[in-house]
Amino acid sequence: MNTKHQASQSSVLHAFSVEANPNANTLVRYLKRYPQFREALIDLSIELFTAPSFNEQSTELVPSDNAKRAWSKFQSMLKSEDPASATHSLMDNPLLSLNKQRFRDLAEALNVNRLFLSMLRDNAIQVATIPRQFLALLAKLLGISVEELRRALDAPFTIASGQRYKASSKPSAGDKITFEEALVQSQLSDAQQSALREMKD
Repeated sequence: MNTKHQASQSSVLHAFSVEANPNANTLVRYLKRYPQFREALIDLSIELFTAPSFNEQSTELVPSDNAKRAWSKFQSMLKSEDPASATHSLMDNPLLSLNKQRFRDLAEALNVNRLFLSMLRDNAIQVATIPRQFLALLAKLLGISVEELRRALDAPFTIASGQRYKASSKPSAGDKITFEEALVQSQLSDAQQSALREMKD
């Protein structure tokens, strides 16, 4: 890899990290524009959710608390009138607490790519369009009930908690896409799409 290529990747990753709304849809846009940086962009997207807080109260906190700590840290930086400053139910989403390796493992177990799983994590997919069979499998792998998973995924569309304070407005529920649209937009292989379509109710 030459220096120019590294510099280009660095600038693309920096641009993504300072996006006002670096969610799954933004990630899709970047992946289409910079397919050569696919892995690095997906890893960065995951890191934005799992980066630990530098202001930890206790050294005994476990890695699965990273997302909660990061979210709390960034919320504390917001003004009280910022809509993102209020406590949200998105910390109930178990996908937010996964570290990078667990995120990869879960994507593999579901036979999806990390981009598709990022869309689920971001609540970018309309939960009513997700097949029950897929929800049941995901809930089992996460160790929660299907109802708990439905509630978590039915929360408003989210953005990376570390970047939320940079957004001028919150994404709306209208930004959510259907399960079918997610299959196409997440660049899953034909075999993966076919397997997921077979799960449809």
